[in-house]
Amino acid sequence: MKEHKSGIRIEHFLMVITSFFWAVGHPLGRIITRSIHPLQLGAATLVVGFAGLLIFMIISGKIKKIAQVPVRDIWISLGLGVFGFFLYQILTFSALARIPASINAVLISNNVVFIAILAALLLKERIRLPRILGIGLALSGAVLVTFNQGFSLGPGAVHIDFMGVSFSLLAALSFALYTVLGKKILNFNDPLIIAAIALFSGAVLLSILTAFTVGFSEVFTSGWSTLWMTIFLGLTMIGISYPLWFACLKKLPASHISIYIYLTPVFGVILSLIILQERFSWLFWVGSVLILGGIVVTNRFASAKSD
Repeated sequence: MKEHKSGIRIEHFLMVITSFFWAVGHPLGRIITRSIHPLQLGAATLVVGFAGLLIFMIISGKIKKIAQVPVRDIWISLGLGVFGFFLYQILTFSALARIPASINAVLISNNVVFIAILAALLLKERIRLPRILGIGLALSGAVLVTFNQGFSLGPGAVHIDFMGVSFSLLAALSFALYTVLGKKILNFNDPLIIAAIALFSGAVLLSILTAFTVGFSEVFTSGWSTLWMTIFLGLTMIGISYPLWFACLKKLPASHISIYIYLTPVFGVILSLIILQERFSWLFWVGSVLILGGIVVTNRFASAKSD
């Protein structure tokens, strides 16, 4: 296949927006899970996100294109919903109920490692040494951003819930599978349609699971502030971000655009400062430079997919 030219493209701007909306979910999700169960939050955001996306598709006329999608691709898209929405929502909000929002953000952003590996194995994308360097720079920066208050293993060190860490890493793997497997069916399908079908699958499955386990009563009695935050997350983090992600995925290699995920912890820390009144040190700025440097290096030396 032809090599993708380096330089600024509209997809790069869209990925920045996507990363920002995903980052919003970390501090707000941390707040919301104080009032409602992670399953309730996951199901509610998926339902709201799907409703918003469905309305847009009806207004724009794209809803008619669903009939043009091959039956096989519809089934694959429904399966993608299990990884990208059903499991991912359960795991990430369960993690937010246990660990700080900034730590969850950086652990999930490490799905770029899983994406690069899976893209090489399943999509035959070549990963050259400069891109490995870019990923390494971004990963180092993400660590500094997350632990911007310093490192300590002695008395008084911040306790990390390893169950929460495990949930975050599994969420990263789930999203990587969603991304790489989704790439395989985008060549002849509208990314918005594929995202909508996957979102529908995830919303239905998680709603059923929630209804038969914790129910939805706490969602409606949690107060207006919690409801509005949940609706906002559903529209931005789900209804807008995932279609943008798939649109970019159709244009660029999966291991290329995934580097922008490392902007999520940067935005996450900034939003945590504003929303949760968290504070960070100079390590945050060093980490930010490393993350942006990793993005520049990866974009400059974007490799081609093998034939």
